[in-house]
Amino acid sequence: MPSSARMRSRPAHSAARVTRPLARKELRDAVDTWGLPAVAGSLFLLLYVLGNLDVIETTPALAADGLLLVGMVLFFPMRYARRLGNGGRAAAAALAVVWIGVVYYPIYWRIYPGERIVSVDVTPDSIPLDLKAAGRGTSFDLVIDGHLLPADRGRSRAARYSLTVEATGVPAETFGGEFKESWLRQRQGRRESVDLHRQRSAATVHIQNPENADLRVTALSVDGQAEARLTLTLYRHVLPPLWATLGMCAALLVAAVAYDRATGARETAASLAIATGAALTGAYAFPSVSSPHPSFRELFGAAIVGALLGGPVGGMVAWLLGSRLPIQAYRPRTGGR
Repeated sequence: MPSSARMRSRPAHSAARVTRPLARKELRDAVDTWGLPAVAGSLFLLLYVLGNLDVIETTPALAADGLLLVGMVLFFPMRYARRLGNGGRAAAAALAVVWIGVVYYPIYWRIYPGERIVSVDVTPDSIPLDLKAAGRGTSFDLVIDGHLLPADRGRSRAARYSLTVEATGVPAETFGGEFKESWLRQRQGRRESVDLHRQRSAATVHIQNPENADLRVTALSVDGQAEARLTLTLYRHVLPPLWATLGMCAALLVAAVAYDRATGARETAASLAIATGAALTGAYAFPSVSSPHPSFRELFGAAIVGALLGGPVGGMVAWLLGSRLPIQAYRPRTGGR
């Protein structure tokens, strides 16, 4: 009996020794997969809370959150670069640097539009007025800020504006729109409701200045619950033209499809092509869906637009090109990655 008892106990000890290394390996894999995104996500939420509460300055917090969001989107597909050789890993690292630069550039540009060329308050009595832009470039972004009249909390206000700007060598352009502050009541739960505040008191328009001369404001009107005054701020336009943007995005998508084919990431949920389609759509939608003074809400809105519209586009490109690129497809090795 003692001998048989000892014989029965050996498999139990052996199973325990096997289980411990497996548990440690699973823990290492979990930390390796989720550790860095968890830290980045925690920092993202911290910056969001502190920036919203004005504990820290909102603009750098928003820029840092944008970069963290871009990095988290890229992280999971890039984990599969370990399946490549040394040369392939170097190429993947270069792709990651270019990817972050292309995706983050329009986000950074919207948050930090660059040096102000001129900023001036304009009223109907002050026109015609020259904006000193001679020698500063041929393509500008003009930020138009309105000034809604004060009102009690809960009262909506609206005003319409019209602005005409002339540049030498091209017909005069007239820009118009609406400034509005609104309050909406939304139900939260069965018995409670909250007030949602929405305000848009600024707009950005693109102006061509082919002769590199001064711009002239020749007409201005403001009608409604706002001051008869507009603040005009001129910046140099720094985004590339549409054809260059489309070509750059297409090249990055093709590179992402090639990466997925070489690493096998296409067969997983971490497809770089889908991530690239979503990130590019959200990033280049951000300047258009956000106001000239963007907020965290608009950053989240651009991310949702990217996920809903850009993700499927990236998946379609991967489906069309995945088997046509002259790149050897990844073949998993038995017992390894």
